[in-house]
Amino acid sequence: MRKLVLSLTAVAALSACGAKAVAPAPPKPVAAPAAPAKVEEQPAAPTAPKEEWSYSSAGKRDPFRSYLKELDAPQSGLASRCTTPLGRFDVEQLRVVAVITGLEDPVAMVEAPTGIGYSVRRGACIGKNGGVISAVRSGEVVVSEWAIRADGTRDKTQTVMKLPQDPSLHIEE
Repeated sequence: MRKLVLSLTAVAALSACGAKAVAPAPPKPVAAPAAPAKVEEQPAAPTAPKEEWSYSSAGKRDPFRSYLKELDAPQSGLASRCTTPLGRFDVEQLRVVAVITGLEDPVAMVEAPTGIGYSVRRGACIGKNGGVISAVRSGEVVVSEWAIRADGTRDKTQTVMKLPQDPSLHIEE
């Protein structure tokens, strides 16, 4: 009787606290082990040959230079780039096709790698480095550029673009 009173007291205490009495779960029946299923072997899928992967950094910015530093850099006249179509190419990629001298302001024709020809005069902007045509002479065009060295100093360089010597173009009188 004493056990019955204790168990009723415990149940009353649990229900007063909001806890529910949980009856023990009945034991689960033990199933007999199943016979192993017959597995059919499938032929292995052929593996594809590994592709070689390569990376080209051409046209991409340097990942070790801060993008914010480039935005905060003061824009100087020397660092300006050409906005002309010839400003998309390096000076070494361009080719002099024709030179017309004997005028007050000589004119030259420069061909881009795309095959399009452009007429240029002294003072025209040319090249990715903001080059300027400083002289148009007989058979050549002189381009002045500001080159930035690895230590950050600037040097003025001059590139002479010569007209190719083709014997069929020489007209002698």
